[in-house]
Amino acid sequence: LMSSVIEVQIEDKVGIIKLNRPDSLNAFNNELSDALYSQIEEFNESSAVNSILITGNGKAFSAGADVAGFQEGNTKKKSPLSWNNLIELFIRSKPIITSINGFAVGMGITLFLFSDIRLASKDAKISFRFVKIGLTPEYGSTRRLSDIVGISTASELMLTGKFVDGKEAERIGLISRSYDSDNLFNESFKISKDIAENSHWHNKVIKEMIFNNYHKDYDKVLEIEGDIFSQARQTKEHKDFVKKFMQDNK
Repeated sequence: LMSSVIEVQIEDKVGIIKLNRPDSLNAFNNELSDALYSQIEEFNESSAVNSILITGNGKAFSAGADVAGFQEGNTKKKSPLSWNNLIELFIRSKPIITSINGFAVGMGITLFLFSDIRLASKDAKISFRFVKIGLTPEYGSTRRLSDIVGISTASELMLTGKFVDGKEAERIGLISRSYDSDNLFNESFKISKDIAENSHWHNKVIKEMIFNNYHKDYDKVLEIEGDIFSQARQTKEHKDFVKKFMQDNK
């Protein structure tokens, strides 16, 4: 079950993944990418998990791609996983909550733009560093970051490569909330657990609508929501709620 490059546990229906290459600031090499992919896939297939929480061990969340590791990879065999596979996995996965506990640079932030909720410590250091190391942004981030923070802020972040801390990231809407380092994991777990208490079906259809409806015309969105809403009314969760509501309000 456990690759040494990640640590894994399940608690209260939350599947927890800790990136575990602290000596390399949790930089992604092929081994870590493959381990993360397989573990998310495993959680998606497990009835014991309803949400997924990803964080890093040590002082970094992830310093991005391990340049040495990937240079090696360029000459030898390619990892079977392409970047697109990971994004596609994040989009179709059970809800993913990313808890940014320190440095998040390059791939260490772009991939996680596709998580459903991002949280960070106030002193986290986040940067789209590419241009400053002679590279350009990847993982669909030129579009996804603009969707999240707007084009002007995305341009500033990507053209300057500047670092922002958790408080600034919260202010610009890059993350939902920043916490003191000591509280970050517990607060992230609370939100993950709250989401894990929903039925798998409800989480799945709501996430799909949020991702898929974003660029659709409103008439199409209303139609899709109407169909799903009719299905939701037939679920056990809704019927149980109505029954309890009626009893409580007799």
